[in-house]
Amino acid sequence: MIALLLALLGVATSIPATAADGSTTCSYHTYQWSVVHRRAERGQNVYKPYAQVTADERDPSDPRCSVCRQDQALIEPAKLGLPGVPAFLACAAHAADLRAALENVAKDGKFKVIDIVGYRVGRTRGAVVDGLRTEWSNHSFGAAIDVNARHNGLYDGCDVAEVTPKAMQGCRLRVGGAWDPGKRPASTVTKATSLYREMTRFWKWGGEIRGGTRDMMHFSPTGY
Repeated sequence: MIALLLALLGVATSIPATAADGSTTCSYHTYQWSVVHRRAERGQNVYKPYAQVTADERDPSDPRCSVCRQDQALIEPAKLGLPGVPAFLACAAHAADLRAALENVAKDGKFKVIDIVGYRVGRTRGAVVDGLRTEWSNHSFGAAIDVNARHNGLYDGCDVAEVTPKAMQGCRLRVGGAWDPGKRPASTVTKATSLYREMTRFWKWGGEIRGGTRDMMHFSPTGY
């Protein structure tokens, strides 16, 4: 059923024999997030044949994206019309969409992109065992970006149907800076921005996910 759904959506379902860059190796650095100490722990470097990449190391919604550095592509916003924005990595399968979105944001000229974080491997989600998270984030597969984190924080404890400055007053800021579109309209992500319009053509915004979390900087295929 899953394979059929992915096929209908036009997503590759076969496991690639080589990495996106054509290599036969897989390397990455990873860690686990400690919910007790609130820090990254058990950091390690992994290097192995690409043929040994496990299902756990691949994005369950798109096996073309994995935790391997070799499956990532370099995105250079400065070459897309966003001068001063540092380059970042993202899954090669999503690179064309990301480049087109950022180029259109640059052409529109109304949203100010300051920085973007993409590929970053770590077990920061899911069940907790011995105080450590056990599941990969979407960033681990290069299938997520965080935009202007210092102006678009991650909140929890949110019981809101729609994100507005008033509704967000009851939320708790956990990571990044305060979300305040009235104070910083050019760099704050809202549904009215060109960044939201372009990114939600193919991904979802973390400000609209279900539950008590609102990740205002975040875009990914699932929003989480």
